[in-house]
Amino acid sequence: MLFVFQLFISVAVVQALYYLVVFRKLAFAKSKHYTPEKFPPVSIVICAKNEAENLLKNLKVILIQHYPKYEVILVNDQSTDNTLDVIAEYCQRNDNIRVFNIKPDVNKPFQGKKFALQIGVQQAKYDTIVVTDADCKPMTIQWLENLVSGYLNETKIVLGYAPFFKENTFLNKFIRFENVMTAMQYLSFAKLGMPYMGVGRNLSFKKNMFDAKVYEKNKDIPSGDDDLFVNAVANSSNTEVSLSKDSFMYSEAKKTWKEWMQQKLRHTRSGRFYKFHHRIALALYPLSNLIFYVTAVILVTQIHLLLPVLLIFLGILFIKMWFVNRVNGKLQQSDLNSLTLLFDITYTLYLYLIFLLSLFATKDKWKEI
Repeated sequence: MLFVFQLFISVAVVQALYYLVVFRKLAFAKSKHYTPEKFPPVSIVICAKNEAENLLKNLKVILIQHYPKYEVILVNDQSTDNTLDVIAEYCQRNDNIRVFNIKPDVNKPFQGKKFALQIGVQQAKYDTIVVTDADCKPMTIQWLENLVSGYLNETKIVLGYAPFFKENTFLNKFIRFENVMTAMQYLSFAKLGMPYMGVGRNLSFKKNMFDAKVYEKNKDIPSGDDDLFVNAVANSSNTEVSLSKDSFMYSEAKKTWKEWMQQKLRHTRSGRFYKFHHRIALALYPLSNLIFYVTAVILVTQIHLLLPVLLIFLGILFIKMWFVNRVNGKLQQSDLNSLTLLFDITYTLYLYLIFLLSLFATKDKWKEI
C-alpha cells in the first residue's frame, strides 16, 4: 500500500498544480475591456450547410451589431434545404451581406467546413476576421465590439467563449459543465502563454494568420477547422482572451445523449493532431484526476492511513470546487455550482469513455450528426 499512497500523493500534487498554477489564470482573471481609438472594420464569416431555420432565428442579431463597419460573409456549403432562399431574403434588407455558394458538384479538398471557411476568409474584404456558426446567437448588440476589443498591438488571435443556453435537464447541465471545463483549460492555458485551441463559434483572427495548409495533415477528418488552426498558429505573444460576458456567443446544446456523444466523438478526433506538448499537458490532467479518485477509494480501507488520506482528499476537493465555482461565475454558469463535485467525477469517466469510443468510431461528415 505504500506505493498506492505515494501515487495518491503524487497525483494530488499534480491536481493542485493544475488549479493553483494553470486554472488560476482564468479563475482570478479580470474582465478587461479595451476601447481602441478606432475600431477596425471586420469580416464575419459564417459557413452554413442546411441552416435555413437557424439563420432565420439568429442572423438578425448579428446584422444589428453596434459596430462602425463590418460585413457578413455567408458561405453556403452545398445545402439541400432552403438555406439559399433564406439568405436571399436577408440580402434584400441588408447591404453588408456577401454570399458565396459551393455547388453540389464541387469536389472539396477538405472534409467538414474547412473548405467553406477557407473560401470565406479568402474572400473577406477586411483584415480582422470573426468566425461563428449559423446556430449561434449573441445575447447583445455589443458582442462584436467586445470581442474585437480584445486586440492589443501585437494581437493576432482573440479567443472567445461560447456557452450553451440553459435548460433544466441533467443532460443540458452536464453538457454545460463539460463546456466550462473545456473553456477553463483552453482559456487558462492561453492566459498562461500556451494557447492550444479555440472554438469556431466565437473566434477572431487577423486574415494574414490564416493558411489552409494547416489542414493538409487532417483533411480527411470533419472537425478541426477551428482548434487545429489555432493550435498551429497561436503563441504566447499573439493571442488574447475575451472574458466580457457581452462577448459570449450562445447556442443550443444537443437534446439527446446520442447526438451529443456523436458530436464529441467528432471533435475528439482533431485532438490527435495537436502539438505533442499540448497533448501531454491535456492528457495529464484527466489521468491524474482518475488516479486521484481511484487511489483514494483504495486507501480509505487502510485505517492507519485514513486521516492523512482524508485530509489530502478533502483539501484537493476544496481547491477544485472553489476554482471551478469561480470559473462558473465568470462564465455565467453559477447554477452548476451545487453539482461541481458530482460532475467532476462524471466528467473524468466521460473523458475516458469518449477516448475509448473514438478508437472504434466510424468516420462521419459535417452536418451528418
